[in-house]
Amino acid sequence: MTENKMKKVYTGLCCAIAAVYGFWMSLFMRWDQYPYIIPTDADMKLPAEEFIAKFDGMLYEPLYANATIYWLWVAFSTVLLFCYALFINKILFAKKLTKATTVFCAVNLIAGFAFITWYGFLSFPEQFGNILTDVTASMLGLRYPWYFKIWGVLASLSIFTNTLYMYRKNNYQGKAGVIVTSLGCASIFVTVNVPSAGLDLVMTARCLSHWATALIFAFLGAAGVIIFLFHKFRQKDKKYMIATIVFCAVLILMLVLLVTVGKSAFIENLPMWVAYALLFIINFTSFFDKKEIKTDKEKVAVNA
Repeated sequence: MTENKMKKVYTGLCCAIAAVYGFWMSLFMRWDQYPYIIPTDADMKLPAEEFIAKFDGMLYEPLYANATIYWLWVAFSTVLLFCYALFINKILFAKKLTKATTVFCAVNLIAGFAFITWYGFLSFPEQFGNILTDVTASMLGLRYPWYFKIWGVLASLSIFTNTLYMYRKNNYQGKAGVIVTSLGCASIFVTVNVPSAGLDLVMTARCLSHWATALIFAFLGAAGVIIFLFHKFRQKDKKYMIATIVFCAVLILMLVLLVTVGKSAFIENLPMWVAYALLFIINFTSFFDKKEIKTDKEKVAVNA
C-alpha cells in the first residue's frame, strides 16, 4: 500500500471514530437518564459496606446539569478526536521531525505522566479504604468527574502521539500498530463519559460500555507499544529485547495483582508508568539509538 493510501486509511479511521463519538454524545448521552445522589453528612458517616452499596456508581454531583458546559465538552472532545488524523499526518508521515513536534510530544508525555500520577493518589471518602489497594481511577471519577475526563484526555493524547513519534523516529511503518493505537486511545473517551456503574448494574449497557472501553484502551494502547518492541526484538537488538521482556513482565504482574489483590488506581498505573518511561527514553534520549561505527578509511578522512 502506498504512503498516500495509508494516509487516507488512517485519516478515514480517525474521522469515522470522531463522527461516531460525536453522534453518540449528541443523540444518546445528553439524554441518558442516570440517578445522581449527593452524599449528605450523615451518609459520610455510614459504615463502609453501606456507603459503597448506596453510592458506588453514583456521581458526586450532576455533571451535565448545565447544557452549555455539556455541549462545550462534546465539541472539544469531538474536535480533539478529529485532530488525531492530523497528528498521524504531522508525526508519522512528516519528512522530518521538527523541533515543534518534538516539544509538543515531550510536553504532553510529561503532562500525562504527571497528571495520572497525581490523580491516582487523590483523596477519597474514607469508606472506600486504602487508595493503594481499593480505589480505582473510575471510582475516583465518581468523586472527581472532570478530573477523570482530564485523566482520559491526557492519557490518550500522550500515549497516541508518542507512540506515533516512536514509530517515525525509528522509521517503523507497522500498519497494525497505528490502527490498534488509534482504536485504543479513542476508546477512553467513552470510558470517561460513562461513570463506573457499580456492582448492582453490572449487566447493563452503561456498565459494560464503561468496562469494555477501559479494557480496550489498556490492551490496545499497550499493543501499539508491544508491536514495535517485538519488531525490534526480532532484530536481535539487546536493549530492545530487555525492554520487551520488562514491559511484558509488568503487564503480567498487573494481571496477577488484579486477580490476587484487586482493582486499584495504583495497580492500573503500573503499566502506564512503565510505558511513559519507555516512550520517554526511546523518543527523547539516545539510549536506544544505534551508534554509527566508522571504518578506518572514514577515520583517516576525518583526520586528514
